[in-house]
Amino acid sequence: MAKIGVIGAGYVGLVTGACLAEFGHNVTCVEIDTARFSLLEQGELPIYEPELDELVARHRLTGRLSFASEFAPAIPASEFAFIAVQTPQGPDGGADTSFVFAAAQEILEHARPELIIVTKSTVPPGTGDRIAEIVADAGRPDIEVVVNPEFLREGTAVTDFLKPDRVVVGASSATAGARVAGLYAPLDAPLVRCDRRSAELAKYAANALLATRISYMNEIAAVCDAVHADVSQVARIIGLDHRIGSNYLSAGLGFGGACLPKDVNAIIAIAAQHGYHPTILSAVLDVNARQRRRAVDHLLEIVGTTTDATVGVLGLAFKPDTDDVRGAPAIDVIRQLCERGIRVRAHDPIAIANARQVLPDVEYCSDPYSVAKASDALLLATEWSSYLNLDWKEIRALMRRQVVFDGRNVLNREMLVGLGYTYLSFGCHANGVKCDRVAASPVRYPDEEVA
Repeated sequence: MAKIGVIGAGYVGLVTGACLAEFGHNVTCVEIDTARFSLLEQGELPIYEPELDELVARHRLTGRLSFASEFAPAIPASEFAFIAVQTPQGPDGGADTSFVFAAAQEILEHARPELIIVTKSTVPPGTGDRIAEIVADAGRPDIEVVVNPEFLREGTAVTDFLKPDRVVVGASSATAGARVAGLYAPLDAPLVRCDRRSAELAKYAANALLATRISYMNEIAAVCDAVHADVSQVARIIGLDHRIGSNYLSAGLGFGGACLPKDVNAIIAIAAQHGYHPTILSAVLDVNARQRRRAVDHLLEIVGTTTDATVGVLGLAFKPDTDDVRGAPAIDVIRQLCERGIRVRAHDPIAIANARQVLPDVEYCSDPYSVAKASDALLLATEWSSYLNLDWKEIRALMRRQVVFDGRNVLNREMLVGLGYTYLSFGCHANGVKCDRVAASPVRYPDEEVA
């Protein structure tokens, strides 16, 4: 089994390190952020990711996973050095690779002979080649550079690593590529061997296509509103086509997170640097931003004239099973509502602490029912499973006005309408009656047995 150093203990680095230890390798994760390292040393994780805490705890006990706050204890003994640091969006929309190059330089200072540097971070095409030039300039022809992009989804990252759709290895050296591929020997997954630039671009292209599917369906949802069709039925019909499939066909508030928005912006910037302007990808971002504005407009149409208007928001993370609020639609919508003088209450099962850092003035509640109290509308912004099984009769009694905006098109529309709620969503029509934009009128309650 190999000795591996992983630089960075964030979502990618920590999952990579723990899962490589699961394969039997000896892994040391280097985390130079003192706060993160302190948590790891105390046996706590700096991020929330299902199954990861158990995996980390298990391999700390087996001795196959350890942590260091400096490069020196980890890299000299390592045969492979994985770079899994952040590549935040720069001012021009492109990826800031300064952390990647800084990590590569630090690795070189401690590298043993024949070390292989593996970039796991999402980087623009040519980054691996540039690292190889840095290695050559340092007089280390024995060190190879390989690109091994991650295809992890927050909330299912451990499963994605242990049961991947594919493993991609981009290398200029067949020997180095084979050595990195050998790290994944326990997996039963397709192995794609290619050049470094193709491997780097493939990650961006995959995320851009997923984002495109989401924005495409949100565009179709707007068409459904115009022609009185139901986007859920349209999506079901499209998804049954084996050439298309059903994934990423849900209309709603759009995509968020740290990856899809950043990677679409990055591929646009990459193309622009080479004189090409991808209009489809620019439209993907425009549609995504418009979805959030549409949600705000719909809510203001309902509650905007109410004195001390209050909107309750259920869900703050950009998707379920994560505490990540980066790029979260809920954060953007809340910010726009607050700018328009709307009071906001909010809840999330695990992301409140992170949300509070970016929206400190919002009233955060300990449970969804507190969010509903005296609210004029509820916005479901993140489809946590716990929100799908709420007692909507109790919530109805708590609310000042019974309006639900289903920002993810996942709630039981018929049930809510039957309980007397005004139901809003994207591209949704019930019995041929438009229900996305409705007049702000008093709600009449049905008999209790209707539930």
